[in-house]
Amino acid sequence: MEDRTNILAESSDWQSAHYEEPYYSERTAKLPPKLKRLGILSAPVDARILDACCGRGEALEALRQAGFRNLEGIDATPQPNWNSTGLALHHGDVQHMPFPDASFDVILNLHALHHMGGAEGVARFLSECHRILKPQGTLAIVDFPSSPQIRLVFWLLRKKVFAITGGLRNFARILDEEWSYLRPYLQGWPEVKLVLDRAPFTTVRNRQRFFLYYRTMRRA
Repeated sequence: MEDRTNILAESSDWQSAHYEEPYYSERTAKLPPKLKRLGILSAPVDARILDACCGRGEALEALRQAGFRNLEGIDATPQPNWNSTGLALHHGDVQHMPFPDASFDVILNLHALHHMGGAEGVARFLSECHRILKPQGTLAIVDFPSSPQIRLVFWLLRKKVFAITGGLRNFARILDEEWSYLRPYLQGWPEVKLVLDRAPFTTVRNRQRFFLYYRTMRRA
């Protein structure tokens, strides 16, 4: 039987690029305004929140700093810092999560939807989120949309034409490592967007910027 946990696990080269300093800390510092833009910081502080694809728990730590305490995460790639965070962090596949029905008030997926393997993987993830969210629970997503401008910038970065700063060179390294699944995700964006639009959620926030879209949805 196929081990689906391995599908979403990140390579050692991706890990090296993603967690390279000072760029990792610079990205982490941007998490609180992103959470605010999604409306998550307005949730009750006792809300049970799951970060699906939590990495090292960066978003959960930002929430803890904001006063939230009922925090958990799940990721396909265990991190060496997990035992020292004081957070409940689980190793697992977010398309098949080990939680009972109606367990969480809020689920986050930040910069990770493009790791799902296209529209079918996104649909499985959304179905699983619907299952483990409580009625009226919130699913909040940040990721890349697809547009000619974004595809051009990504192409230039991968050709190292536009990688003129350390931060851009680091992002180019991450793109190289993600390209095998980011490229089909971008190419299949119309299908991914259709899956998001047809999911059994009510969209309460949907904002697109040049590089990212922010989407907050509520379970019926």
